Amino acid sequence: MAPRRRRLRIDGRRGINGRNGTVSEHTVVDDGLGDIDLADGPWDYASAPSDAAFLDFGPLKVVRREGLKARLEGDPILGKIGAVSVKVNEAEVQLQVITAPAGQAYWSVVRKALLAKLRESAGSQQAIEGRFGPELIATVVGRRRDGLLGDSVMRLVGIDGDRWLLRAVVTGPGATSDATVARVDALLSQCAVDRGSEALAAGTVLPLKPPAGTKVEAPSA
Repeated sequence: MAPRRRRLRIDGRRGINGRNGTVSEHTVVDDGLGDIDLADGPWDYASAPSDAAFLDFGPLKVVRREGLKARLEGDPILGKIGAVSVKVNEAEVQLQVITAPAGQAYWSVVRKALLAKLRESAGSQQAIEGRFGPELIATVVGRRRDGLLGDSVMRLVGIDGDRWLLRAVVTGPGATSDATVARVDALLSQCAVDRGSEALAAGTVLPLKPPAGTKVEAPSA
């Protein structure tokens, strides 16, 4: 049985005072991100622009946007939240912060492990060069809701920081379309990470927390 997810739906309307984006010709659906433009992040939180406004998930700070649609994902048994998913166009971007060794490009290690894992299943994999460096495009064969087998495409992105790795997994309709890629890259470029000083083994997924004033829904059965 797949692990149950703890979900938190978040409305990003409160306290909007961040950077304004420019109109994007790639906008396809109303995903709540508005006109979001590329910045020079993701940043270490201490180095983020002083006028940037974030939704605070603890180690991960996501740009605050009016109508942003996000939910937390975690294991209710362990009582920890390990990811936040954000709606971008018709796709979803799952974001995680992972600890990394100092001075090492840890995404190359994680990427090779992911590629090896993906090759154990039916489908195809492709390494490409994206805005943030090497990334993976994978086609996975699985069972659809109608019971038939079908292909689904995912995009896997990793961005190395100072003893941290921001990992993004993009899934859903149009995950690799130019329109969605442009908006996902803009979203990632306006995130920040507060890794903290605690000594942790490389590869540890940092637990996230709900932003203040939100409520976590009970896990589904």
